[in-house]
Amino acid sequence: MNKFFKILFLSVLIVTAGCSCAKSASEPTEKPYLKLSVSQKIVSCKSGSFEVYINSNASWKVTSQAGWIHVNVEEGTGSRNISVEYDANYLEDGVTPAAERTGTVRISAEGTIPSRITVKQGARTFKNPVFQPMPDPYVWREDDGQSVTYYPCKSSGSGVNLGKTSKLTEFGGTKKVWSCPADGAVKVWNRANLWAPELVRIDGVWYIYYAAGRPSSELGPDGKELGYSTQRTGVLRCTSADPTTGVWEDMGMLFTGDEEDYKKYSAGEKLSVDNTIYAIDMTVFRIGSQLYAIWSGNVSKTDGNQRLYIAPMENPWTINSPRIEISRPDYAWEKVSRSINEGPSVIFSPDGTKLFCVYSANASWTKAYCLGWLKLDLADSQKNDPLVKANWEKSPNHTFWRCDNVSKSSNPNADNPTNPSTMHIGGVHGVGHNTFTKSPDGTEDWIVYHVKRYKDDGWDNRDCFLQKVNWNENGTPDFGTPVGWQEDIEVPSGEPL
Repeated sequence: MNKFFKILFLSVLIVTAGCSCAKSASEPTEKPYLKLSVSQKIVSCKSGSFEVYINSNASWKVTSQAGWIHVNVEEGTGSRNISVEYDANYLEDGVTPAAERTGTVRISAEGTIPSRITVKQGARTFKNPVFQPMPDPYVWREDDGQSVTYYPCKSSGSGVNLGKTSKLTEFGGTKKVWSCPADGAVKVWNRANLWAPELVRIDGVWYIYYAAGRPSSELGPDGKELGYSTQRTGVLRCTSADPTTGVWEDMGMLFTGDEEDYKKYSAGEKLSVDNTIYAIDMTVFRIGSQLYAIWSGNVSKTDGNQRLYIAPMENPWTINSPRIEISRPDYAWEKVSRSINEGPSVIFSPDGTKLFCVYSANASWTKAYCLGWLKLDLADSQKNDPLVKANWEKSPNHTFWRCDNVSKSSNPNADNPTNPSTMHIGGVHGVGHNTFTKSPDGTEDWIVYHVKRYKDDGWDNRDCFLQKVNWNENGTPDFGTPVGWQEDIEVPSGEPL
């Protein structure tokens, strides 16, 4: 009898094990997938290569479909990097660029739709950065109907530098056109720390908006160093046709205070640090005939968190009303390193029905610096007043960010940023403080912004980058992914030779 139960027990175990194995064999496996880090590359006429990351859980094959394109790996399994190499594209003299050409690389994996990388090779490319160093870059495009001129604008010590060029991708040099004044019998408010100047032309007259203050090491009434607490916004004016050669007039400080400050100002009190609040990164724009200013300001004289404020302008050098808040750091992506909204810039949708205020979030000295936007629907008569905070819709996530995690210690010539032998060592981090411009022919929108070359905290090694802006079907801007350090991209449409 015991023998019978032993045989029965063993039989049950065998059957159970068999069912278990059958069940495991019938369970669905993970669906094959194939993703590429690159779908299109623009390259120069010089020979070179670029890396592509293949993200897959299957076996795959790589095939070049152009004789001038080569791959270092033709098949593999799982995820890994491959290298795509391309030949030079010159005429027989080895100097003159040949005609533009396009080729493809095909990547296929069983159970997936094949993917392709399009490689476009031609002479009309450029590499970022286009100017070093250039934190908080600004470019004004001037079209007189005959030609287009770009005016790069940047801070230089405690002054403003301007450049003049016909090529958006080649800024050339800049020269100082104005310096902060020295103290006289009375201390001036804008003695030092000139930041983020912006050159604009309004009704035929040139203006530069900038932030400045007292020296940061100066002691305040409490005996402590002022730091940057005295930073306020001022404006310069030039009536000459050429802003690079004309004389610039200091029009003074702009009012950037709250209701209580405005009571003092409207009663005749002279503008000063006492009746205004920390104000930097001012940008101006028009809706119809009304001129507006948006800037970044502290919550109060005792709360250093930064928000975005707006006010209508009486004229290009006068704000005659209290500031109105339109944005504060609400989302987690805006508060990774500090609770900051700053560096506002504006761009209208192609059909003119939407206005976007694109701004920077987090601390500018960190790799977390990024862009987001506020949207104002100009076509909605119930919600198109820019002075009503509720009318501005915020992007739920950052819209422009990249972090390559390249450290300064990886560059043996880090103290010489433009050294040709190590110019290739760098990455893209802390993208922000942007502005917008048009291509020379006016058909494309371009974003101008700065990039931290290294992931390390600090305000050094911030350089100027450019790339094209696309537009989504819903009328929102598509900035894409920030282009890579020294990556070839196609020049703006209509750029002269």
